[in-house]
Amino acid sequence: MKKQQILINAAMSVAQTVVISGVLFILYKFLLNTIGVKLLGVWSLVLATTSVTQIANLGLSGSIVKYVAKYIARGENENVSDVIQTITVSVGIFIGLALLIGYPIVKWVLGLVIPDESLPLALSVLPYAFLALWIMAITSVFQAGLDGCQRIDIRSSLLMAGAIINLFLCFIFVPKYGLMGVAYARIIQNATILLSSWFLLKKYFPVLPIFPYKWTKRLFKETIGYGINFQIMSIASMFYDPVTKALLSKFGGLSMVGYYAMANSMIRQLRALIVSANQVLVPAIANLKEKTPQKIQAVYLTSYQLLFYLALPLFSLIVVCTPIISKLWIGHYEEVFIGFGILLAIGWFSNTLSVPAYFSFMGIGDLRWNVIGQVSIGLVNAGVGFLLGIFFGGTGVVVGWILSLALGSSIVYISYNLKYKIPLTKIIPESSKIISIFCLISTSSIYIIQNKFIYTNNATIVNILTLFSFSIIVFNLLWFHPMRKRIMGWISFELLNKKLSKDFN
Repeated sequence: MKKQQILINAAMSVAQTVVISGVLFILYKFLLNTIGVKLLGVWSLVLATTSVTQIANLGLSGSIVKYVAKYIARGENENVSDVIQTITVSVGIFIGLALLIGYPIVKWVLGLVIPDESLPLALSVLPYAFLALWIMAITSVFQAGLDGCQRIDIRSSLLMAGAIINLFLCFIFVPKYGLMGVAYARIIQNATILLSSWFLLKKYFPVLPIFPYKWTKRLFKETIGYGINFQIMSIASMFYDPVTKALLSKFGGLSMVGYYAMANSMIRQLRALIVSANQVLVPAIANLKEKTPQKIQAVYLTSYQLLFYLALPLFSLIVVCTPIISKLWIGHYEEVFIGFGILLAIGWFSNTLSVPAYFSFMGIGDLRWNVIGQVSIGLVNAGVGFLLGIFFGGTGVVVGWILSLALGSSIVYISYNLKYKIPLTKIIPESSKIISIFCLISTSSIYIIQNKFIYTNNATIVNILTLFSFSIIVFNLLWFHPMRKRIMGWISFELLNKKLSKDFN
């Protein structure tokens, strides 16, 4: 891939995160004001439960990126067409059968975790959630095909457009149809992205038929052998959200599920901002590994230091901003949302630190520790979340999820450090120790101050002042950090190369 295309893909990935985050902010605020937090919790729980049926995907959507890129490099467009069609047909049939078989099971599970008064509504939207999921599963194949063409920018554009379409459809349908309107909007959104993705994919490969129908046994066996390794991790991660939300509904109620869904969605969107940036930089640096394998430690440490430099201030800022976000998003200082937001920020920060090790393991083909980490998260979440839920209610469930997330993630990056003999002391980079101490002390102090004034008339002023003070100090620490100079050097180098390329062409 050309470096210029890498920068375009990176920019569009970041733009996608920003746009979808903004859309979700508006959408959740709108849904809170129209259907309320309990019905939002019902919809969130239904989606989380139905997502388990994606086990039937068998990792095929993930493998298509590799095989489309492989056959493009060989100039074998017929094989590109055949592999896209084979995986599309396979995913469509497997997911469809899983949904049919899983429908009565999901109904039974929802009956266990949703209160009787809300159960009829949940069951009424369930078929629509299943249909939306089936469409999305097929769409993921087409979008993976675009990734294989090295056009992540087009995929990002489609996802941004889909999010905006969903928002406007909710504005139209929800006031009239309530929760059912949310389901209608989701189906139309997914169908629109599906048709657009297929149209653009066919534009790159005119050899593709109007409707995918061909199934090739040879290509299926080839892709399933590759994809099954990733599916083990996918199966484990698939249960995270449904289990957490089911336990929350059981021990905390639907309102807690709704606030948890909002806080989790907010933090994951912000997290994606730096993870997507890391994903772009790591492959560029990883090219050195192919030429000089002895530099693998330097490659990993550079990507890890970069992520730590970006992640620590971001997640600290989330903790500081959560009360303000609650006021803007929900309309008041919601204690449950604020508490969940802070807990989730801590948990997802620990998970984010494992990203360079996770991708490095995938790059060298050693998935063992990734699998162990993912499975550990799922098992600990179910067991500890249940036990803490019994004694501490919904908050205990979220604490259990955070503990499992921290434990499973640490398995990945600690095992990587041990395998490549990287001292564990480097988990906190030497250059980031000062900013680490500041973020720890300041976020703790600000939390105490905010908690003291949150229900007083001065709450808004106190929150704005603490945010302003925190931002000023953190900005200065980031500006004089050595990593900032390295980032500016990378950007300058790319811009210089681009200018020289234009001058000589």
